[in-house]
Amino acid sequence: MNEKEKKIGYKDIFRQREYMKMILAALINRFGDSIDAIAAAWIVYEISGNAAWSAVIFGINYLPSVVITPLAGAWVEGKKKKTIMVITDLIRAFCVACVATLYLIGILQPWMLMITTLTISTAEAFRGPASTALLPKILDKEYFEYGLSLAGTLSKITEIIGTASAAAIIALIGSAGAIYIDMATFIMSAVIIMFVNSKEENLVARKFDKEAYFGDLKDGFSYVKKDKALKLMIILSVFLNGILVPLNSLEAPLANEILGTGAEALSIIGIFATVGMILGTITYPMLKKRLSGKAMWIGSGIGEALFYILIVACKPLYTSLIVVYTITAMLCFVLGYVVSVVTSYVSLYLVKGIDENYLARISGITSAIGMASLPIMSFVVSAAVSVTNTKIIFIIAGSISVIFTVCMFFNKTLSEELTEDNEEEPLREVLE
Repeated sequence: MNEKEKKIGYKDIFRQREYMKMILAALINRFGDSIDAIAAAWIVYEISGNAAWSAVIFGINYLPSVVITPLAGAWVEGKKKKTIMVITDLIRAFCVACVATLYLIGILQPWMLMITTLTISTAEAFRGPASTALLPKILDKEYFEYGLSLAGTLSKITEIIGTASAAAIIALIGSAGAIYIDMATFIMSAVIIMFVNSKEENLVARKFDKEAYFGDLKDGFSYVKKDKALKLMIILSVFLNGILVPLNSLEAPLANEILGTGAEALSIIGIFATVGMILGTITYPMLKKRLSGKAMWIGSGIGEALFYILIVACKPLYTSLIVVYTITAMLCFVLGYVVSVVTSYVSLYLVKGIDENYLARISGITSAIGMASLPIMSFVVSAAVSVTNTKIIFIIAGSISVIFTVCMFFNKTLSEELTEDNEEEPLREVLE
């Protein structure tokens, strides 16, 4: 096995036709979403005129992931994953079309965005476990490391292209037009996935059985409970997701209140954070051979702390747009890199270390727990915005990141549980 794995590289992934179809569908989606993200951020800010609404809608977006994903993960077992992915893509296309149309005719309200956001997120709560569970059926395990890395790299390159072109697209066809592009990408993704040979022909369809369903769900939680390394990474993921909420939910106020710029700053943030993520996914297979899991997580904590503290501390230096963009670009690059590395680490753990028969359930459960901090932190940030400003919130986030990183450094359990990272078969069976 070792000799075979040494011969595997990125070029081998391009020969995996079914997997490449999945990547193509994801890339088309990613392009639309990256344009939509810029347009949607300003639409929310424009129709509400309140930074708190940005945080609220961001939090609403993740509620289904926390509440529904564990249930969806168990429900997906025994169902055709490809069909689920196609249907959910079409649901998302319909929802973003509604948002664009309502905005275009001038009647879009924040509460309408909340409803469409909840619907889209609910669809994604089913699509995520289905996509994860489908991966082992179309890609052999020995290709996982480079396959996931390639998918992540191409996704980030596409995101850069979309983010960089967002301003021109919005100027040309407006914010509603940009969102219609996102709708089109969902439809194209669904069509491509229809032609993926998911190798589910022999799948035995199961009728809904309440007892069996909750039995599957219980087994999934038992799996998580018995794997100490998995539980530890869930805790770390909760921190990682939570600490990024101030940035993700307050990008528009960051540009306006701290950087003193307009919408173009969002493109700078998106582009250079994505460049950092690309480099992180490309170099991850090499880093994994040289660094322990603990070192990667500590590095991510340091990077996050540097971003939040320095983006505010450098405010006296923001004497020209060139300086603002340069400092912002550097900090976003570092943040994107460290986040990408630990995200790759967790993704590889899930698809390589977990029994294929439990993958959908475990993916749903871990995703839900890992993202539990997002809606909670979003509502906290929303409340904080009403009594303080974005600058103070960023300083607090940076300080929390420093404290958590110090705790990780002195945590012996973290060292013990992640010492197997550099082994060829690092993860063990936890269910007998």
